[in-house]
Amino acid sequence: MKRYVKIFELFVSIAVTVGFIYLFYIVIGFDTFIKFFKEIPLFNILTAFGLYVFSYVTRTYRWKIVLSIKDFKKLFKITAFNTVFNIFLPFRTGELSFFYMLKKENIPVSETTISLFTVRIFDAISLFTVFISSYLLLKENIFLSILTVILMPFVFYLLKGIVHIINVEKLKAFSQETLHLKNLISLYLLSLLTFISKFTGFYFVLPKNLNLSFLESFFASAAGDLTTVLPIHGLAGIGTYEGGFAGVLIFIGVDKETALLASVFVHIFILLGAATVAGFSYLFLKR
Repeated sequence: MKRYVKIFELFVSIAVTVGFIYLFYIVIGFDTFIKFFKEIPLFNILTAFGLYVFSYVTRTYRWKIVLSIKDFKKLFKITAFNTVFNIFLPFRTGELSFFYMLKKENIPVSETTISLFTVRIFDAISLFTVFISSYLLLKENIFLSILTVILMPFVFYLLKGIVHIINVEKLKAFSQETLHLKNLISLYLLSLLTFISKFTGFYFVLPKNLNLSFLESFFASAAGDLTTVLPIHGLAGIGTYEGGFAGVLIFIGVDKETALLASVFVHIFILLGAATVAGFSYLFLKR
């Protein structure tokens, strides 16, 4: 039965990807895409890549907090590989690479599981925070936007309470040793910085003739990232990521062509950026 479910999911992923590519061809056309691509200055691409790499740095420091490994270079490589596998492999199977790499570092599966779960919880709450706060800023509600960012960390204390109820000694020990106030704040701020630097970088890869504001781009980037929680994705997220990114732009009044073009530019940058960082990390690891 599971085999047929997997085949069905793969079929749907392929159908979503092919369907989006066809839709893009019909609505926009590849000639229009190339025309806009030529308008992006090299400086903007390098700036975007620099901000994207910085998001890997902040992610790496999060792993230093929750894992017993403290070697930054080693953790950066693990982060790079785990990220690229998560992007290109379907149904979040890329997370298995994290267990494989940490097993080679003699990290117990229990530690890997608890650490991964903790960081992914911070990812989810921080991503939701920037999504809501950027939307509120678009609506010119600065006070509620700031309040959202300030109040969200209290959700982590609710998580700590749940952990204490669960009768698992290793989980309780991890909570007491790692999830104290200083680390909770550090993990939250690092998670926010990860998304802020990444989404800011995405703005720089958009052709200026698209006339998309920074806040519109930032909000759409957050919506695109939220699609990663969907149970079924297009291949390498193609189709589903653009659906989230372009969908919210159309929702707030951006025309369909601009929204689709912007989503494709950002997603191509993500795929190339992740592959480039992983490639450099692989070469460095071999040396």
